[in-house]
Amino acid sequence: MRKVALMKKLILLLVALAFVSMHATSVGAASVDAREVARMNNCVPKKIDIYQQTLGARPQTTYRVECVLPKTVATDLVAQPVNAVLIQCSGSLCKMLRAVNLNDR
Repeated sequence: MRKVALMKKLILLLVALAFVSMHATSVGAASVDAREVARMNNCVPKKIDIYQQTLGARPQTTYRVECVLPKTVATDLVAQPVNAVLIQCSGSLCKMLRAVNLNDR
């Protein structure tokens, strides 16, 4: 009786571990896709953070990708360039949502 209960718990633990590792792999693959979408939108990625994440039947992850800006001489009168983009990934499909400025907090 105890062996059966122990086996059930072990099987449940293995299934949960497999599900978590599958989800972690898909999030890692999506960040690579987000990096490519940023490059296609003239943003050389410097740092990628998870901005928003939804779980469920249709999981989506929104990434905030900081861009490497060219070194220019700027004054206070010149508008600061956009230095980040928001990219939304659903599965392996990613699209750019909008450009954001990290200095406007």
